[in-house]
Amino acid sequence: MKIREKPLPMTVLAGFLGAGKTTVVNHLLRHAGGRRIMVLVNDFGELPIDEELIATKEENILTLANGCACCSMGGDLYAAFSAALDFIPPPDHLLIEASGVAEPKRIANFARAEPDLAMNGIVTVVDALNYENARSDARLSEILKNQIQTAHMLLLNKCDLVGSQDIERHKKALRKLNKSAPVLTISNGILAADIFFGIENPMPGSNPAAENEHHHSHESNFSRWSFKTEGAIDKTGLREILETLPSSVLRLKGIFKSLEDGQLWAVHKVGSYVDFSHLTTPDNFSGKTGFVAIGLSSSNLTEIMDKAFASLEE
Repeated sequence: MKIREKPLPMTVLAGFLGAGKTTVVNHLLRHAGGRRIMVLVNDFGELPIDEELIATKEENILTLANGCACCSMGGDLYAAFSAALDFIPPPDHLLIEASGVAEPKRIANFARAEPDLAMNGIVTVVDALNYENARSDARLSEILKNQIQTAHMLLLNKCDLVGSQDIERHKKALRKLNKSAPVLTISNGILAADIFFGIENPMPGSNPAAENEHHHSHESNFSRWSFKTEGAIDKTGLREILETLPSSVLRLKGIFKSLEDGQLWAVHKVGSYVDFSHLTTPDNFSGKTGFVAIGLSSSNLTEIMDKAFASLEE
């Protein structure tokens, strides 16, 4: 296994059979926004990828023309991790499409045991059309409940196939099971890559590549916020702020200098999950530090974030 300069971010995509996970994966692969995404699936033969997107196809690796790739996990998850970490060109993000009956937290724990992987969150897709039937089935309810409760972000899919009252009822039921994860309503598995994966470049003023590729109507549902820093930041105070932000703040990333140790740190938040990691300063580091966030446009994101970060700097 090759040594990486920084850990590979990994997201687990969960959801019960038929919820639309594969549709979400296909949309992300077709609109990667310059990201090299490596997808681990049980069987990439089940992914209906357009032939013109396929560059090469080997026994267990499918390489796409846009730099993304799919790898069949088989029964050995650690071997699949090793293949992803050794892949050339190296991926920017690892996406695991869990089976419909899998417990996503168990897969996430595998990643935590691998120092070259960094957990980016668990995203669970919920089928708006069949949710009530699934949760009322004693054989399925516990699996579905586990997938919802362990998620850091919930995607209520197929919302174009149900009425607004059904959507609100489902959202209320999901929030009852998971109070901290944001619930996003989507149709046909469509969601901007920077909302799913997080902001590619966490520097304020930068334009994530994915933003240029998503100009459909769903983008009006989201707002973006940025905050430049000059001095050192109290890391303990920052964690307290991030842990009390409302679920309408979907994702946050940033680079900052810590007041405690004078070192550079990277921070990433999705739902209730907050992760801090030491940042090795690259030779071309500009010295700029700050934070960027994505949230629901209906939530007054700028007001919420400006108020939360007002007294953060030294």
